[in-house]
Amino acid sequence: MRRKQFRAGFTLIELLLVIAIIAILAGLMLPALGAAKSKARQINCLSNVKQLGLALMLYADDHDGKMPLTAHRTLRPEDVWLNTLSPYAGGVDAIRICTADPRKDRLIQNRGTSYIMNEFMTVPLIDPFGRVLEPLPTLDQLADPSATFLLFESADTFGVSLFSDHSHSRSWLSGGWGSVIRDIQPDRHRAGNADEDRSSGKANYLFGDGRAEAIQAKKMKSLIDGGSNPAKLSGYKSD
Repeated sequence: MRRKQFRAGFTLIELLLVIAIIAILAGLMLPALGAAKSKARQINCLSNVKQLGLALMLYADDHDGKMPLTAHRTLRPEDVWLNTLSPYAGGVDAIRICTADPRKDRLIQNRGTSYIMNEFMTVPLIDPFGRVLEPLPTLDQLADPSATFLLFESADTFGVSLFSDHSHSRSWLSGGWGSVIRDIQPDRHRAGNADEDRSSGKANYLFGDGRAEAIQAKKMKSLIDGGSNPAKLSGYKSD
């Protein structure tokens, strides 16, 4: 008579051990997956910035080096810079929103954008009597276009309207780092939770020579803390 052979199954301890190993492996993989996802979004956003930069360069070529209007100087939606660039970008809907922007659904609904223009390039400084103290430069008047910001990624707390389209960079030094992060999101692209002061991670920026570059938030903060306004014309120097 043949004996029946029985195959032993997992014991409870063995099953718990397998589950623990899987959990450990998953824990090791999740940060890497999160970092990869963040990097993919950052690259996609950098592409948006680069394409907007190309459209701005084409616009400037057709308008004697001038930048398009921001909402500070017009109330007509069709004259706001984002809409003005549409003929030069083949339509801007595909590139006006950063996929890492938590406000993207509201921005789409309000025809807004994740990117804002540098006040120094788009808002002339005028005294209380209406006299222009600081006229707007054209691109060919910039002392160092490669060190002059044109576009920033706007802050999570910034407005989502089409008319929320430019920074308030002249107040950055007087207001300190807190005024900077009310305007822009220097840690838009990061892996993990944000630091309270938004100094860990990076964001994408457009310069006056059409170059798009990702810059670490700590670099921007160090400039402000050191008494330099990176948004001021030719105020940024890369390492």
